[in-house]
This record gives sequence, C-alpha cells and structure tokens, in this order.
Amino acid sequence: MKGRVWMASGAVAGVALALGNAPYLAGAARSLADTAQRLVGSGGHALIKSAATHGAPHGAVVVVSALLGVALPGITALVLILAARSTLRLRAIIAVLLVALGAASYAYQGHGVASGALVMALAVAGVAVAATGPLVVAPLAALAGLLCGETLPRILSSHSTLPNAPVAAIHQELYHSPATPGWLRVAVLVIAAVPFFFAARLALWR
Repeated sequence: MKGRVWMASGAVAGVALALGNAPYLAGAARSLADTAQRLVGSGGHALIKSAATHGAPHGAVVVVSALLGVALPGITALVLILAARSTLRLRAIIAVLLVALGAASYAYQGHGVASGALVMALAVAGVAVAATGPLVVAPLAALAGLLCGETLPRILSSHSTLPNAPVAAIHQELYHSPATPGWLRVAVLVIAAVPFFFAARLALWR
C-alpha cells in the first residue's frame, strides 16, 4: 500500500474513532487537545501580566491568547501531518542509500560477499519502505484525525467547558459578559478549523 494511502487512511480512521467515541483513544485525544488549550491559557495569563506592565491593550492580548488556544490543536494536527509526509520522503532516501551502499560493496568485497551485502541492503530497504506506512505514517495521521474529531465538535457544544472557555473570554472582552453565544462559537470554530483544513488537504489531496 502506498504511503499516501496509509496517511489518508490513518487520518480518516482517526476522525471516525473520535466521532465514534472509541474507548481510550478518543479520551486521550480529548485530553491532548485540552492540554494544548491549558498550556496556551497559562502562557496567555503570563503574557497578559507582562503586556499590562508594558502598556499593551489588555483586551487584545486576551483575544489573541484565546484564539491561539482554540487553534493550537489544529496546528498540532498540521505538524503531525507534515511529520508524516516528511517520513515518506525520508524513507525513500534511506532506501536508496541502503541499496547504493549494498551495490558499492562490489567495489571493495568479493563477488559472493558483495552479493550477500546487496541482498541484505535490499531486504532492509524493503522493510523500511513497507513498514513506514502502517507503523509511522498511519499512526501520526490517525492522531491528527483524532484531534480534529475531538476538537471541532466540542466548540459548538454548549456543554463542553474547556473548549468554550476561550469563547467566553472573547465575549467577555467584547461585550463585558462571559457568555458563549452560538454565533461566536461558529466564528471561533471557523478559526479553529483553518489549520485542520490545511492538514486534511496535505493528507488527502496533495
């Protein structure tokens, strides 16, 4: 199976597992997304204090921190897909180098020894090419899909406390009340979906 097929299959499987609320996996992805938001939130509080001492607008820093918090899971997914694509390129380079090294043995070793080295190099290169897809590319893409399936639907849900915290923070700064109206959740959802869109484009169409 081609590496790109493994990547697309992994991404689709990850989304399906998240939407199907698969035991452990969906929860782990949810925890990862929540941790990303908490990290940004902690950094945002420190940034707000630092910005206040330097005269930066408090409201602008809060809004930027909140938007970064909802976008970070998608950015993480995009990085995972980029890592999967890089792995596909790297495995081809490694395979070529191994075969070239095996072929170069004929210049320094006897015919029998060189033939054995070449066969071993071909075998290792074949394993590297064949195993990279299911063992590296597919899991990376699946984790990206899990993040997508766990993050975006929860932004629209009024019962999800942590994903709606940035929405409430933005509403607080704009309207001086910590509400989470539907239209603002949709607007934040669009922002959060942008890095996921580019990740999906790289995984499925390019």
